[in-house]
Amino acid sequence: MQNAIDLAIKGKYTTSPNPNVGCIIVEGNKILSKSYHCKSGKDHAEVIALKNLKKKVNKKMVMYINLEPCCHTGKTGPCTKTIIDSGIKNIEIAMLDPNPVVKGKGVKELRKNGINVSIGLCKNEAIKINEDFITRHKKNRPYIVLKQAISTDFRITNPKSKWISSNLSREDSHFHRAESCAILIGSNTVRKDDPKLNVRLSKEKLLVSGSIRQPVKVILDSRLTLNINRYKVFGGKTKKIIFNSVKTKSDHKRNIDYIKVKKEKIGLDLNLIMKILANEYEIKRLLVEPGKELFSNFLSKEIFDEIIYYKSPVFVGNSGLHNMNTEKSYLKNRFLILDSVKILSNDVKIRYKLKE
Repeated sequence: MQNAIDLAIKGKYTTSPNPNVGCIIVEGNKILSKSYHCKSGKDHAEVIALKNLKKKVNKKMVMYINLEPCCHTGKTGPCTKTIIDSGIKNIEIAMLDPNPVVKGKGVKELRKNGINVSIGLCKNEAIKINEDFITRHKKNRPYIVLKQAISTDFRITNPKSKWISSNLSREDSHFHRAESCAILIGSNTVRKDDPKLNVRLSKEKLLVSGSIRQPVKVILDSRLTLNINRYKVFGGKTKKIIFNSVKTKSDHKRNIDYIKVKKEKIGLDLNLIMKILANEYEIKRLLVEPGKELFSNFLSKEIFDEIIYYKSPVFVGNSGLHNMNTEKSYLKNRFLILDSVKILSNDVKIRYKLKE
């Protein structure tokens, strides 16, 4: 099963909005076929593994899958039918699919057709590689990662330098962009940084074939004060969504959707925005690259799952902008746990997860 999970991870830059799924077919201690799902609309892992199987199916064979096979017709047919038709009789599944369209129904259909199904092997590892897919279906919002580059004294701007973090840290952050379905920023970040919000890594570094999937660009611009002809983020063919309090409209020429949401005391309604992204755009993983106010807003509402800091050994002092509103208190009922620490050149990448 761990081999199936390792295979599934290979699809993390390309499978969105689908989950990461790997499949292995064995007989005794010998692996006969293996595969992983690589792109929405393409064959699922189980189907590919069966197609690649060089030997006739027999009762000794066991299929290992990290997620329950689908039993409905979407962009592809139901995997359960392919498995049943193949004649395979033993399946190990790490976890049930959190999607209510599938959950438990795939297993029920397999068992009804005489297939021995066991559930739970390497369940925790399987949950970890699909935490974004699970969050979308269980919480009705994307899995949210807040990412900031900060100085040692927690400043996110430095008047003496364009960058806070090192080249290696900035390259590493692009792997998080590549893994995300969308990137969200506020209007102040657009004005100050004029970012492109794209993935600037080669296919070789991402270990993917075909074109690199660029994440949807999400901008919060409450009063629609940004000039879309001026800033780089509004250029190109990639889908752009501008949440605001003024209008709902589509600009097909620029591939921009304007979506009106209610304005709260501080900023736009983040809870509603997250629901729209999850349900209408199938965003399962959202990377937020926030400034001070937006970061503080996500923290105060506790609408996030991870925080990633790229911390540099630089002291900026009062001339730099603090990364959050320090007059507020945050996470009154929950707390952060340290997930990992990584050295990147002279920087430290610190990854926290929000404890339920």
